[in-house]
Order: sequence, then C-alpha cells, then structure tokens
Amino acid sequence: MNLRQYFAAKEVVGYAGTALAFFLMLIGAVTANPWLFAVGAVGTYAMDVALMGFLPQEVSTRLQQLRMGVTTRGLLRQVLLLALLAAEGVSVRVLSVVILSLLVLFALQFTAGVTVRMLGWRRKLPVVTRNIDLGALRIPDSPPMALIRSPMSRLLPLDVFLVAGVTAFVISGLSVLVAVGAAIAIGLTAVYQLVIGWHLWRSRTIPRSEAVMRHVQGWLDDYQPQVVVYFSGSPEGAYQVNMWLDCLAKLSLRPVIVLRERAIAAQLAPTTVPVLCVPVSTDLMALDFGPARVALYPANTGKNIHMLRNPLLRHVFIGHGDSDKIASINPFTKVHDEVWTAGKAGRDRYAIAQVGVRDDTIVEVGRPQLDTLTGSVSDTSRPTVLYAPTWEGWTDEPGNTSLIDAGPRLIELLLRAEPGVRVLYKPHPFTGIRSARARRAHKRIVELITTANGTTGPAPRSAALRELDRKLASFDDEISAHDEAHHSREEGDADSGVVERLRVLSDQWHDTYWSDNSDGRHLVIEGPRPSLYSCFHHADLLISDISSVVSDFIATEKPYAITNCAGVSDEDFRTANPTSQAAYLLAPDGSGLDEALLAIRQPETDHRADERRGLREYLLGPREPSSQSRFDAALRDLYRRAAEQHPVTELSSGGDAVAATHSAQHASD
Repeated sequence: MNLRQYFAAKEVVGYAGTALAFFLMLIGAVTANPWLFAVGAVGTYAMDVALMGFLPQEVSTRLQQLRMGVTTRGLLRQVLLLALLAAEGVSVRVLSVVILSLLVLFALQFTAGVTVRMLGWRRKLPVVTRNIDLGALRIPDSPPMALIRSPMSRLLPLDVFLVAGVTAFVISGLSVLVAVGAAIAIGLTAVYQLVIGWHLWRSRTIPRSEAVMRHVQGWLDDYQPQVVVYFSGSPEGAYQVNMWLDCLAKLSLRPVIVLRERAIAAQLAPTTVPVLCVPVSTDLMALDFGPARVALYPANTGKNIHMLRNPLLRHVFIGHGDSDKIASINPFTKVHDEVWTAGKAGRDRYAIAQVGVRDDTIVEVGRPQLDTLTGSVSDTSRPTVLYAPTWEGWTDEPGNTSLIDAGPRLIELLLRAEPGVRVLYKPHPFTGIRSARARRAHKRIVELITTANGTTGPAPRSAALRELDRKLASFDDEISAHDEAHHSREEGDADSGVVERLRVLSDQWHDTYWSDNSDGRHLVIEGPRPSLYSCFHHADLLISDISSVVSDFIATEKPYAITNCAGVSDEDFRTANPTSQAAYLLAPDGSGLDEALLAIRQPETDHRADERRGLREYLLGPREPSSQSRFDAALRDLYRRAAEQHPVTELSSGGDAVAATHSAQHASD
C-alpha cells in the first residue's frame, strides 16, 4: 500500500466506522438489544477519540459539513439512549433520572463553553510579542491548552459514564448503576467547569487593551528602534520573513520586527530580534517608533499601507528572493522610497518592465542569506539531483510551474537514469493550495519516489535522529501547551539562550539526517527541515523553474536546469528569463535531461560552467565585500540620510542602556 492509499484508507475508516457504530446503536435501541447497543456506543466513542488524533483532520471537517460534528454525535447518542430505555419499558422514575441528568450535563456544558470563550477573550492581548518585557502586565500562567482547544470535543464524550451506567442497568436491572454513571459524568464536567472558572478568575489581573498598548509604547520609548521590518501575509508565507531573521540579528542598527497576523507570529522562527505583532491597524498607527527612520518590507501586501503612511520612515522593499517571476516586477513596488535588489539583474528587470520603479531608487545589496553557500558536491555514491519546483501561482499563465506539465515525467526519467542518480524532491510550501492538478502531480511524485525506494512510506529514522526530533518537538510542544499571552510573557528575554540552543539542535539534526541518508536513498523533503539551502549543499544538480530558488542556487555555481513549460522557443525563453542564461533547458517531456546529467557525471563536459560564474555576479553581485556587510552599509547610509531629513531626538537613558546591550550583542556576533 502506498502513502496515497494509506491516507485514503484512513478516511474510509473514519466515515464508515462512524456510520456503522451509530447504526449498531440504532438497531440495538429499536430491538431492545442492550449488548448490540453497547457495541455501537463503544464504537462511537472510539471514533470520537480517533477523530481527535489518529484520523486526518479532513474527516472531522467533512463530518462537520455533513451535520455529523461532535455536537450532533453527542445529541444523537443521547437520543438513542432514551430510545433504548423506551424500548425496554423502564419505569418513569428511572427515565426521569436519566433525562434530568442529561439536562444537568447540558447546563454544565453550556456554562463551560461560555466560560472558555470569556477566558479566551480576556487573555487575548492586543499584541503578540517576543523579546519584549511584559512582566509589568501581570499575566498569569496559561490554562492547559488541551482543555481550551475544542472544549466540546472533550466535554461531550464525558456522557460515556452515563451511557455505560444506563446500558449496564438495562442488562442487569440494577438501577443504582444509572445514578453512579450520572454522578461520574456530572462530577467530571463540574470539575472541568471549576478549573476553567478558576483560570478565568485569575485572568482578572491582565490589564485592558489600552494599558497594554501604553506598556508597549513605553518599551518602544526605551528600546529606541532604528529599523522597522514590517511583514504581513498568510501562515504559509512565514518563510518570507523567516529568511531575513539571521541577517537582522547581525545589523549594527537596532531592528524591531512588526507583524500583522497572529498566525504569522506563531510561525515565526526563533530570533533574538524584538518582535511586535499588532493585528489591529488603529493600534499600529497609534504607535510612535521614535528614532526609527527606515522600514523594510519582505513582501508586497495590502496591509503594508498601514506602515507606508508613516512620513518619518524611508520605505524599502527588500523582497524574499530575486527571480524572473512577475512578482519581482510588481508595479506596487514603486510606492517604496527605495528597492533593494541582489545584483544588477534586478535593476535591469525593472528597467525592462517599465512599471514605474526609477533606476535611482534601486540599490544593489546582494543576498545576505547566501554568504555561506558553497559549491560542495554530494557525498553519496551516486550524483544527487534536487527537484525543487515553484508553486502554481495565482494565475493560470503557462510556465508558472513545471510540476503540473513535467514533474512526474521528470521524476520517472531520473529514477530510471543509467548510471543511476539520487533524487531529492522538495516542493514549494504553497504547492497545491490553488490547483488540484498541482496536488495530483505532487502526490504522483511522492508515489513514484516511495515505490522506487521499495517502501510504503517514509524511510525509518535512526535512534539519534528520533531523539533530535523529540528534542525539537519539545519546543513545539511547549508552544502548543500555552496561549499567546503566556508565551509573550515568557519570551521577554532576548538573552534566554533559547535561540542558540535551537540553532545547535538544528545543526545536529541536519548533520544526522544527511548521515542517515548517505546511502543514496531518494527523498521527499517537505516542511522546514531539512532546509532548502541544506539541500543545495547536498545536490550536484538543481532542476527548478523561474523562481528565486534558481537565483539562490546559482550562488553555488553548480549546474542547474530549468524546464521550459511556457510554450515558447528556448531562445525566447532565455531572453525573457535572464536566470536561465546558464541553465540546461528541459522540455516538458524531459528532453535535454541527459545533457544536464552528463554535466555532473563528467564535469569536463559542463560547457556552461563559465556562464554560471558570470551570471552569478550579474544576479547576486560580487562575492566581496560580503552581502551582509553591503546590506548593513546600505541600511546605515539610508538611516543617516533619513535622519538628516527628519532629525532624531536624543535617546533617553533607557534607550542608551538598550543601545549598549544591542551593540554588545552585535560585537559578539
């Protein structure tokens, strides 16, 4: 069974199991067969447990859409329980006790649901922060999130004790079992209500929104930020700001990261840079960023307007990777005071596109993220090919991605290549969010690689890697165990050492992962680990599309191939896409692949090596000085010019202290 069949089977189990269990309960109630009823009841509770963890989330969502969510399932169980009692002809006294117990349970569940909502509202701060001291706000510990998330999924199944008691009574005739079952169900629900109520009472110490925003403003007044890094987007786009975190931590100016979505704050990678997420626009626009004179934007989004309106700031678009895609020449970019590109290629793109971005506003700063990339070759017995297609995009323009038209075919050819090669497949995080065809192509590639490995799923992990997985997961578990307010309070210290511990663990994880997979096994790589740049390090050849992945890989100067799915000649394709100038071009049917593979098997045949070296400087700028130093120098120069236009007032004593701390941290870096 392959992965696709495995997950499909789990979905069938979810739907069929739920239907069968309730059907058995119904037959047991109608025929007054308590044993059949009991089997069905056990099945329904087992399915409730499975839906909370074992079965795919899609099953629970689909049942909810079909009006068989957890609330409906709970009510249906109780109706069938009453039907069983009616069929058995029990006394009015017993029936009354059961009905009264169900009503009490409902009242407690309703009250608990209201309490959970009030608690969530009370603990929801107007901001989410990191590395910002919120100690003065007196935020109490978070309630256990297992009790808060989907409370009805945990509360409603507690009637299992009442159902068990009633069923046992019907079988044995002992009415005391009804009372015992009802007492346990009601007692546990009441305990839940008391625990949640206690946490609601504790939350009374949290200040109102206005006081929280005053505290944040006070922190800004002390910190005296000089650079604002502003980001808004969807959770899947968090990588666009994450790629800048290490660069920001090394700046000689004091940065603050401003986010707009709570989901982005939850997806942000560890960093020592202060982070301030302000979801409400009026709260953001009321903040005074003091001596800040530069704002950096990794993405063009509608909410950027809430920071662009600040006249004291020089607004700079830094993007999240240079490429020949249309996103790299977005006309909206012209609203910024400056546009920073990696190399001259970015400047030329805007000149050719004529979208209103003036040449005198463009600054070439390199790509700081690529400073550590090298041209190392894979350490396996077979050459390694990395297939990293971009996603399908928001439009249906031909050539957006090779995944749909060429992906499975390319993988088939690579898996059959002689002499053999190892395949790494790393899809874009957005793959399949818009196109069903892209989702199908992705699943097909996963099936091909899984089959080629001779397995039915991912390769088993070594004990060392499992232990590193566990350690890294413990950080995620800590995050999921508490709410935003708790984490904002706990993550007030930028020097806590958490970032360094995670960096060390991540390095160990990557070393262990590649060591475990040094036998040439084909790999499907999804998620943040291993990172794209780590894949670059272990790849001899990249196959990709017109995207920033290609521009970044060129930093290694290793061979790369691009699939021409645009429906134009190769000559026109190279003219329209400068990043393809040194590429081996492939057709959707895989033509041209043999030449690209020969370049890594016999490097002396690699006739595009010189072109790649020249293209690297054109796309990314010179190797020296480093991109990080050029980026920092450009930032300091712009800050100086902006401060001359809008002079910065003297720092407060608090600001001097924070500035000294930041300078010491920068010096240690």
